[in-house]
Amino acid sequence: MVRRRHQHDTGTSRVASQRQLRVGELVRHALADMLTRGEVHDPVIEKHLITVPEVQMTADLRLATIYVMPLGGRDTDAISATCAARSRATLT
Repeated sequence: MVRRRHQHDTGTSRVASQRQLRVGELVRHALADMLTRGEVHDPVIEKHLITVPEVQMTADLRLATIYVMPLGGRDTDAISATCAARSRATLT
């Protein structure tokens, strides 16, 4: 008889749970709706159509990694810099 050790979920597992996937989709839809309605007030973001292809949640659902991309792939550097700056401002 072979015994397997159970690993405790430390948030480093590679496979997302159903809850993480579901919450990630809800966050993705909410952010996409905000961007569509123009509720994000930033001069760089307002000039572009931005899509949110994926949101990954941590195991405890406290943090989200949000992937954004401008439609057409133009000005990706400006969009990335703006989103990174807004992310840092939010975390502090």
